[in-house]
Amino acid sequence: MKQVPLAAKIRNTRGSSRTRRLRSSGFIPAEVYGHKETNQSIEVAEKDLGKILSSLKGENIFFSLNIEGAKGEPVLAVIKEVQYHKVNNSLLHADFHKVKMNEKIRIKIPIRIQNGDICEGVKIGGVLQAFMRTLEVQCLPTIIPDSIQVDAAHLNIGDAIHVSDLKMPEGVKALQAASNVVVSVAAQMAEEVKAEVVAAPVEGAPAAAGAEPEVLTAKKKEEGAAADGKAPAGKAAAAPAGKADAKAAPAKTDKK
Repeated sequence: MKQVPLAAKIRNTRGSSRTRRLRSSGFIPAEVYGHKETNQSIEVAEKDLGKILSSLKGENIFFSLNIEGAKGEPVLAVIKEVQYHKVNNSLLHADFHKVKMNEKIRIKIPIRIQNGDICEGVKIGGVLQAFMRTLEVQCLPTIIPDSIQVDAAHLNIGDAIHVSDLKMPEGVKALQAASNVVVSVAAQMAEEVKAEVVAAPVEGAPAAAGAEPEVLTAKKKEEGAAADGKAPAGKAAAAPAGKADAKAAPAKTDKK
């Protein structure tokens, strides 16, 4: 992995109001931790860190932190977490983890799926589904792979590649469950079939194969009752308009 220099300063300020002022001046708070040492609070220029992160495209790099006001050599670290603003996507906070070349570290590696568009299942109408974009691994910093390559060319509909199927470089251990699915090919759902079932059938035409029959029991009972001159069950028979009006009119009384 390549090393990228990043200037930083020791941060002594605390509190939300001071942090807001720090961000308004173009800097963001950050923490450096690792190796059972006390965390070191620093501040870095948002513009500088943002430019580096936007150019990575999923890659992992070593940061060489030149901390102004700190003793010793630049701190070699990897970035572990970055917080962004929910609305404008600006950087809010960053966490760095110190690295020693002779000690193993845990780090997430991007997964690159190859030949997904030409795999056997996709050729016959299947859909490629990626369930994992990164894989957490443990290894020495000197052998961290740039990515994990996954060849999907042989996958047919119903097939899947699990973490246990991945070919890991020597000295690199996958930390996620072996049964986790990385990528699979599923059969495509035909939305058109559903639309055909909902469509009204033509009277007298035979029912379409596989279509669910229309429930007509209640309708037939009502039609039969109407033919016999009886009202359907649960419904009162409508009275003739004239009689209904007569019943509705109030009785007249003679005034004496």
